[in-house]
Amino acid sequence: MKKEWVLSIGVVAITLAVAIGLIRWYAPQLLGIPVDLQAVRVSKEIPPFFENAFHMEDLESRKFLLQDPYTNVRAKPFYTDFSGLGLGPHDLLGFRNRSIPYIADVIAIGDSQTYGNNTVLAANWPSQLQSLLADRQPVVYSMATGAWGAVQYLNVYTYATAFQPRVVVIAFYSGNDADESVTLAYSNDHWASLRPDTRLNLSDKPRFPGFPVPPSEHWQAHFEGGMHLTFTPSLRLVSNDTAYATVRAGYDIIEKVAQSITQLAGDAGIHVVLTVIPTKELVYAERVHREGIKSSAEYAKLVSLERANIARLAQSFKRLTNSEYVDLVEPLQKAATTNEPLYPPEPDGHPMEAGNRVIAAAIAPVIRKHLIPPPRGLVGVANTSNSVIPFLATAEGLWLFATKELAVSNGWNPDQIRFVLPRDIAALPQLGVIDVVNQKKFGPRAVKAPGPVGQ
Repeated sequence: MKKEWVLSIGVVAITLAVAIGLIRWYAPQLLGIPVDLQAVRVSKEIPPFFENAFHMEDLESRKFLLQDPYTNVRAKPFYTDFSGLGLGPHDLLGFRNRSIPYIADVIAIGDSQTYGNNTVLAANWPSQLQSLLADRQPVVYSMATGAWGAVQYLNVYTYATAFQPRVVVIAFYSGNDADESVTLAYSNDHWASLRPDTRLNLSDKPRFPGFPVPPSEHWQAHFEGGMHLTFTPSLRLVSNDTAYATVRAGYDIIEKVAQSITQLAGDAGIHVVLTVIPTKELVYAERVHREGIKSSAEYAKLVSLERANIARLAQSFKRLTNSEYVDLVEPLQKAATTNEPLYPPEPDGHPMEAGNRVIAAAIAPVIRKHLIPPPRGLVGVANTSNSVIPFLATAEGLWLFATKELAVSNGWNPDQIRFVLPRDIAALPQLGVIDVVNQKKFGPRAVKAPGPVGQ
């Protein structure tokens, strides 16, 4: 009996020791061990955060685009805008912004057309969009990278939701998105679910003229008023010649990505704006026709095919819920009737400041409908204890009333408090705590033009 007792006690002791060891390793918080004293294994499950965020190989690299296993390429973090090339600056994530916001009202996702090649940061269309919506004081954050396509847009959208945006703009580009999308989806098994036809042969593609396109394949148009532009239709046919199965599959992938994003966004309460940025060639097609300029056969073929491809996408996008489609072809073609340069005269197909302005102006009215005015007056956020924290929202920022009684003493009626979501006031500067009675400074008359806010 004594041996059995000893054996039983030993088994229990060993079991407890193993259990405590497992808890200490996997759930130390259950033992009351402070977070800063808990050891975390370096593993695939929990990678060392700062080593990844400040990846020294990325920071020390001299390359503008870096390799990535999911997106193929991504932009170098902390790239400066001192190059004079119309590139940068990049934030820590490699996106073209001067900082990473805590909350973003609008997120723009796209490729180099959205990144803004050929412009300084303040002149690309996401920045001009923020200026056009200045009365709403939105935070607009760009998550665009050159050489991306629809597959990368889907990938980065999943991270965009962390910024709790009200609106996400997905700007496809008819100049190369179809080709880049089909190439990534069929070359990387991570994206196998996007493949419309598993039997597709990637070698069955339109002829690639090379990049940069050789001068022998340029077509130059001389317009009235002395303006001339160089076009590269053979390069843009690579993503528009639907006689090839790969091009048709590329547009299938674009449609599937748009459908996936709008469905995910609907579940998260995010509104999606879908648009297609046309090529430089299509933008000037109407003017070429109006002025009777005889174009090359490739240019005419491209214009016809691209117009049909964009029409197909527009029809598909308009059927999706929780989203709106914005046409950019018509406003850009209208702007192209003047001699204000929308694009450089060289073969480069990225719009300059004026072209970006047209894009921003077309998108802004649609986004405005989904942005609320900045909060003014007495606002409240319910906390976890079901009590209300009263804030005073002014044009300068946000004050916190120390108590509800102080809000009343300063002339506010607590029954008229306007409830807002935490994200509605998260970006407002914190001005301090109100612990005195000063109706001139903190009363209703001190707040100008209170507007409707929140939900």
